[in-house]
Formats: sequence, C-alpha cells, structure tokens
Amino acid sequence: MEKSLCCQSKRLFEYAPVKRIETPSNITRSPDKVVEDFIEARTDLVQSELAALSGGCLVRRYVRLVDLFLGELFLSLGLRQELSSRNGNGGMAILALGSYGNRELCLGSDLDLMVLHELPLPRKIERILLQMLYLLWDAKLEVGYTIVTPEESKRLIREDFGTLTSVMNSRLLLGSRSFYRGFMDSFFSDLQQDKEDLLKKIVLARRKREEKYGGEAYFIEPDIKEGPGGLRDFDIMRWVARACFGWERFTDIKRSPVFSHFEINKLNYSKGFLLKIRNLLHTMTAGKEDRLLLSHQEQLARLLSYSDSPYMSGPSRFMKDLYLHMNRIRYVSEEFLTKAMDVISPSSLDPVPPSFPAEFEVVKGNVVIKGGSPFRDDLILILKAFETANERDLFLGSGFIWEARRKITKEKRRLVEMPGAKEMFLNLIFDPRNPKIMRLALEIGLINAFIPEFRRIRNLAEFGYYHVETVDLHSLRTVEILYKIQSGAFDSEWPLLREVWNELKHPEWLFLAGLLHDIGKGYGKGHSVKGARKITRILKRLGLKGEVIKTITFLVRYHILLARISQRRDLGDEKTVVSVAQMIRDPDLLRMLFLLTVADSEATGPMARGEWKRLLLDELYFKVKKILEGGKLAAPDTRRKIAKKRAQALNLLKDQFPVKAIEALINQASTRYLMEVQVEDIVSHIRLALTMGEEPYAWALKKLQGVPVTRVIQCTYDRPGLFSKMVGVFALNNIRVLSANIFTLKNGLAFDVYEVTNPVDPYREKDRWEKVQREIILALEDRLPLEQLIREKQKGLLQSKSYIIPQRIKVKVDNEVSDFFTVIEVISLYRPGGLFEIAKQMYSLGLDIRFAKVNMDEEKMMGAFYVRDREGQKIYDGEMLRELKQGLAQGYGSGESYPTW
Repeated sequence: MEKSLCCQSKRLFEYAPVKRIETPSNITRSPDKVVEDFIEARTDLVQSELAALSGGCLVRRYVRLVDLFLGELFLSLGLRQELSSRNGNGGMAILALGSYGNRELCLGSDLDLMVLHELPLPRKIERILLQMLYLLWDAKLEVGYTIVTPEESKRLIREDFGTLTSVMNSRLLLGSRSFYRGFMDSFFSDLQQDKEDLLKKIVLARRKREEKYGGEAYFIEPDIKEGPGGLRDFDIMRWVARACFGWERFTDIKRSPVFSHFEINKLNYSKGFLLKIRNLLHTMTAGKEDRLLLSHQEQLARLLSYSDSPYMSGPSRFMKDLYLHMNRIRYVSEEFLTKAMDVISPSSLDPVPPSFPAEFEVVKGNVVIKGGSPFRDDLILILKAFETANERDLFLGSGFIWEARRKITKEKRRLVEMPGAKEMFLNLIFDPRNPKIMRLALEIGLINAFIPEFRRIRNLAEFGYYHVETVDLHSLRTVEILYKIQSGAFDSEWPLLREVWNELKHPEWLFLAGLLHDIGKGYGKGHSVKGARKITRILKRLGLKGEVIKTITFLVRYHILLARISQRRDLGDEKTVVSVAQMIRDPDLLRMLFLLTVADSEATGPMARGEWKRLLLDELYFKVKKILEGGKLAAPDTRRKIAKKRAQALNLLKDQFPVKAIEALINQASTRYLMEVQVEDIVSHIRLALTMGEEPYAWALKKLQGVPVTRVIQCTYDRPGLFSKMVGVFALNNIRVLSANIFTLKNGLAFDVYEVTNPVDPYREKDRWEKVQREIILALEDRLPLEQLIREKQKGLLQSKSYIIPQRIKVKVDNEVSDFFTVIEVISLYRPGGLFEIAKQMYSLGLDIRFAKVNMDEEKMMGAFYVRDREGQKIYDGEMLRELKQGLAQGYGSGESYPTW
C-alpha cells in the first residue's frame, strides 16, 4: 500500500554493514513521554553543542539522538514485537533513506523512511505505523515516507532518479536483515548492468541542477545544499563511487591508482564546514532553509566570530572561506566525474591536424600527454598545454590538471623563471578566447604563480547584492566580456563597442587591464588607487615596460571614473565634461577606458548594467571624445549654440502661437536652460506654458527609445519643496526618479525635466500616469498627505520583509565640481520613499535643488544633488556645511529601519 514518496533527490550514503538501531529492552515510557524527552534532548543539543561541535560531529550526534528516539518509539508502540512475531510470514524492514540513512541528518532536514514489505501488511501494523507518523510530527520532524513492496520500489527507482539515489545508501532501522540484504543486493545488481547509463544520468542531473542554482542571484546568496560546490556535489561523488565502482565508503577511492591523488581529508573538511553552516542556518530559520541570504551571512559571520580586518569586513571574510570550500568541492567533483567516465567508457583518440603539437594528443576534447606517459619534468609543457587548449577551444585531461596543479604548487618559482614562460603566460592573457581555460588557469594556481597579488582577491566576496561574483571571478568575467566585444557578440545590441574596439592601437593591453583592474580590492578601501600602485611592480615582473605600464596603470587607477561621472553628475554641465577630458587627455586612452568600463559593468551584475546606464555612458563618451578630438566648449560656441536653439524653437512654434509670446518665454529662460535642454523639450515647455491657462500644472510624457524610461516634461509655478513633492508622488506609485533638471524662469514658471522608470504594469500605463498627474496636482496644492502615505507604504513593506537592517548614510559635499552649484552626494541603503525624505530634509535645511541624478537599485541609493542656498549662492561656510552633513544624516536615519529590496 503506497502512501507517498517524499524522499526525492536525497543524498546517497555508503552501504555499510547492516546494523539496526539499538534500544534498551527495559523501556516502559509512554510514546508521548518519548516524544517529550526527544524534544528536550534536541533542544539541549542545539543550545549547548551546536556552536562548539564540527559539522560532521554534530550531524552524527543528531543522528544518534534520532536513532534512539525511533528505537524507543518502536518499542513503546509494540512495533518491534509485531515484527519479531512475523517470522515465516514474509519479510519486512524499515529503512532510513537520504541524509538520515547516511548519518548526516541536519537539524531541519526531512526524516525519510521506507517501509519495505513482502506480503500485505496486517491492519495492526498499519495502525502502529500511522500512530508513529503522528508522533514524529508531534516531535516537530518533517517526515517523508513510503510503504512499498520490493517490486513497487523498483518501479519507483526506475521512474525517479531522486528515489534511486535516496535508496542507494539506505540503512536498516528495524526488521529482517536477510530480507533487507536481499533487496539491496538485487538493487545494486541492477545498477551494475549499465554503469555508463547511470553515470550519464548523474551527470545530466548535475548539469540541470547547476543551471537552476548557478545563476547570478544564487551566487550572491548560495544554496548550501544544491548550489554548485554544495553538499549535493559531494553526494554525487559518493553515488558514483558506490554504484559504479563498488566502494562501500567514499574514502575507499584512495585504493585506486586512478583516484589516489584526491585529497580526501581536505574534501571532508570542506564538507564539514558546509554541514556546520547548514545546521546553523536551519537553527536560525527554524526550518530547512538551505539558501544563505544576505541577512544570514551577517548573522553567521558574527556567530562564527568573523571580525572585521583592516582589509576586509567580517561577512566578507566568512564568505571568502565559504567560497573556498564550495569551489574545492565543485571542481574536485567535476574532475572525479571526468575520470570516472574515462574509466567506465574509455574512448579512442580524437583526430588532430598536422600542426598539432607533437607532445600532446586529444581524448574527448581534452589535451593529454601523448601515449599517456607520466608528466615529464619540463614545466613549460604546462603553459604549452594551456596555449594549445586556448587556441583550439579544448580543455585539459583530468590527470594532466592534477599533475599540473601539483607541479605549480611545488615549483611555481622555477616555472615563472623558465625561459619563455612569461611570454607564454602573457600570450594566454592577451588572447583569452577560451573562458574555461582561463578559469582553469585560476583554479590550479597558474595566475597566482605569475601574479602573486592575485591571491589577495581569490574567493574574495563583496558583501551585498551589487556584485554577483567574487572579485577573482569578476576579473575573469571582465576579460571574457572584452573578448566578446572584440568578437562581435555585442554588435546587434551595442554596435558602438566594436567601432571603438577597431580604433584601438593596442587592444591586447585591455585584456591585461581587465584582469588586474580590481587587484587593489585585496588591500582595503580605495581599491583603484591601491591597485594602480601595484601595477608597475606586477608588469615589470612579467617583463613589460614603458608605455604598456603607463597605460594599464592609468586604466586601473581610473576604471570607475566614467561610470561614476555618467551616473552621478550633470552631463550638461560644461565643467564636468571638460574636467574628464583634461584627466584622460588621449583619445586612445578614452576608448580603452570606455570599453573597460563597459566590461566591468557588464561583469559586475544586473544592478551595474542596464539600458539607461548605457545611454548615460555613451553620452559622456561622445562629449569627451569631441573635446579630445579638437572640439571646444568655449563661450563663443555657447553663444552660437543658444542662438541656434532659440531660432529652432521659434521656427517650430511660430505657426501655433504668436511670435512675441514665444520670444517672451524664451527671454525669461536662463542660459543654463537653453544650453542643457534639447530643442524638442524646449518646444514642449513653451507649448505647455502657452496652453495651460489657469491650470496649476501641465505635463508632456515622452517614452525614451530603447530604454524603460519616460521623460516627464512639466510646467508649473515654482514653489518651496517642489522637488520633494514630485519625488514623493513618484515613490507612492512605485516609479523611480533617475534624474531631474529644474529650471525657474524669471516670471516664476518652473520648466522641469524628470527622467523616471516606466510604471510597473505595462498594460495599465495610461491609468497609472493619470493617477500620478492627479496626485501631483493635489500635492502641489498641499491636499495630499505625502509624509503619512509614504510612512504607511514603508511600514507595509516592513511587515512583509524579514530582513531588517539599520539605515546608514554617507554625505559628501563638493564645491569644485560645478561653477554655479554646491554638489551634495548622498549614498545610502535603498528604501521606498528614501529620496523623498532626503529631498524634504534638504528643503528644511534651506537648500534649493536645481539638478539631481539618482541611481537606485535593490540595495543602494546614490544621488548627486546640485543645490544653492535661498539667496541663490553656493555654500562655502564651513559651519553650515557641517550642519548640512549632520542634518542629512540625522534626518534620513532618524526613523525606523526598513527592509531593503
């Protein structure tokens, strides 16, 4: 009688000698008392031993506790006696499956059981089993169970891969030993019939799991069990060892010469680390949560005493260790599966062209030493093999990888100093066409051998949602994207990139800059400056000199310049663009810096890229390029530009409105307005002003092509706090402000331009925009309680989120960026309505916001605000600047803490 099968995708465990759980024979406690004592013992284990025990020791203690609990239940319910009396009436056995079967049950894991019976079960035993199930639930255990005959179980095993792996390492809890042994012997005999097919199923399941759990989101918040390098990868090795090679324990693989080099002790240590984290995670979440969310990372770092160091925060140190262990398990499991397939299904040599290096041959797309001979003492073979695999889109054989790793670990200095070695390494970097080979160069220590400073960023995690990979992998990803640009992968979506690339004088230098651009992150804050200081030493060690050192040092020093300026500054301000041009000076440096910025952003993660940011970066690039190639932004050009815009606007509007009315409005506008606003937007403003009549507000909406952004061109009468009211209404409607340019005419009219994200629901955009306009008018007339509504919105989100963190805010004031405004840069954790709060606070401090550029994502809000005081002047007074910083910090951080998105 089959109940359910809730044991899919559980771990495989060694088929150890059958040993039933022990139970004292004189137990007379009631089942309810047994449950009560188990809960108390489990609570004591968590409270007194969880922090102190290793991961492996903890799960063994817990499994022992569960074994005793079940043994007492079997006795107190009379199940042991019933099974003993069934001699000759058909076999029956109760099996532990999954992690419980392998004695690695974590505190929040499911308890998976199988009741295997030969003949129909008596009703009395069915009632006992049902009663036992209720008691297990009372003990707060999640139970997956199935009641099947051997034939039914074989059908399930054939149909479901998770069932197969769960049964593979079952163990007997209660019942007939001979019946259980017979079932398992038959099970493994069936598996042995087609080991190659089984191995292919295992590899396919692993690939599907990696596709699901290997994305960018799961890198930031990895799944300890199912993610790449998680506990499941360790299970896979055990499945293969047991089913394909007949090893009852995974450690038995050391007996085989093929696997003798595997470092079992290190693997077990990494597994123990993950088991520890998983149990702490289960305890913290009071469930079977296996995904390490950002909130958990901070808590676990504190629990495990990871304190901040001069170069790294505690959570980053914790995550660095975690990624080290997960990477070890991941790549050893890949190597293990490759070797296993070679042993089970050896194949003939792949054909190679006549020009193929004589030292090597190819098997299944992997470069190996010819004739299978052992690795010779010629270390240059390592570099030559990498060069060959990189050029021909191949990989390296698992045996070669292991031997190369061993040689590099022991003799890296000799390798680096061998004649021609540095040139071959640089050739690999200058032509990185095979991403797998580049990653392998990192994994086996080849990059660290030639660039020891790279060790500082190895497995280095940056806490937060912004970066989706560790710094070392991000650096390789940057190189990969640069190669994709060169190869034309972005031609359809961003054709400018290939055009710029084709103009480079030394494109190969850009790959080395991409590899090294974040090297300074291993040395603490200010990574651009610190990284640039390391470049000369690194490149001289590699045999480079002269212009290449100067160029790459510059690129590393300023690799975040274009992104920051384009996203945080007013690109219509002449001084901003000129200052960037003066810093770069050379058109070829600009091209390299632009492409490095693109690759860096694309490699960072979804929050660092996007169509809007691409548009800003393109705009800055073209403006700086114009200056460097001979264009000027001097006063004569300004006057001509303004005169041209006036004439164009007048020409476009003269058939609709009186010329005198048009000219009167244009004459009221400032020089900054006429310089910075596009002609079509000037026309829209004038049209709105001449048609709004007695209405308090008018706008025109313009969807920008190619980006999910709408330009709001509005006309109203200027009034105190106008900016804060606008951003408040947008926040209420889940619309994010990206930039705002605010211009007041001499007659008091406000000609403003906002660029905002489109409404969330594309099918109801019109309705949403109508609602926004109604609320703007109410807000301008002080008939909309903005503060109250935003506070309610924030509280609603607070109740729906479990991750609550205190607000932190940084404020920087700069009077050098602009000739006419004080620029206030604000960086804070993102929260809904946060921009409204900052704008409101600035207004209360007597600041008039004239331009704002805001960059928001699920983690941070970064805003640059161009302000003047109430007299229209920049803010120079030191005391006032201090009050400004303090007031902003206190005003924004004084309320409740809110969840990040």
